[in-house]
Amino acid sequence: MKKILKFMVALVCMVSLQTANAKTNIVNDGFKTNDKESTSSVQSTDGEPAVKFRFRAEAGVAFAAMGLSTDPNDTKVKKEETINFSSVEPSLALGAEMQLTKNPDLSFMGMFGFGYQSYSKDAQEVKYGQLQLRLGATYIFDSTKKYAPFIYGGLNGNYLVGFDSKGITEDYWIGKSSFDKSGGDMLGMGVFLGGGVNMNLNGHDLRVSLEYAFNAIPPLEIQVHTIGAKVAFVF
Repeated sequence: MKKILKFMVALVCMVSLQTANAKTNIVNDGFKTNDKESTSSVQSTDGEPAVKFRFRAEAGVAFAAMGLSTDPNDTKVKKEETINFSSVEPSLALGAEMQLTKNPDLSFMGMFGFGYQSYSKDAQEVKYGQLQLRLGATYIFDSTKKYAPFIYGGLNGNYLVGFDSKGITEDYWIGKSSFDKSGGDMLGMGVFLGGGVNMNLNGHDLRVSLEYAFNAIPPLEIQVHTIGAKVAFVF
């Protein structure tokens, strides 16, 4: 009987010792696991995204000028003449900026805008709607400052909608074939360049600028020059 009791006591002691060791190993493994997880969850600065996307809205007003010349190849035209039109046009555009994280002073923009151009002189008139896509780059000279100068420029594509005119004869060089007073849709292209002052508003940017733009409309054989002021807000 004593031998059985001694064996049972020894067995209980061995089981208790094994249980204590197992718990210690579990706790240690838990600490190791937690250490690995906490280490892997730390994000290094090198892991930051290369670019940051920001929403942008802009509005402005521009003085626009264009000219319609007589067809130099038309023998019926006695002398060459040009009708010079000018107009003040509002503009509105929405889009986004792709800002470089490692160089926040440099960003690339894509803007989509709509405008309505109406030029008139005496009894002569040209008008059309315009959808415009602008792609360009902006550089701010130290964006961390409250006020900083900036420059920008790029290319734009124009899609003219419903070109129309009044009081203009077929002598004027609009189109390579016949003059179409209710002309269809057509594509144009151009460039823009500007500069101004950027105001840093706690992570947002308010920009006031002057801009020059040149647009060519090959199907109409005309060119449009604009000089205007714009205000842009970048969220």
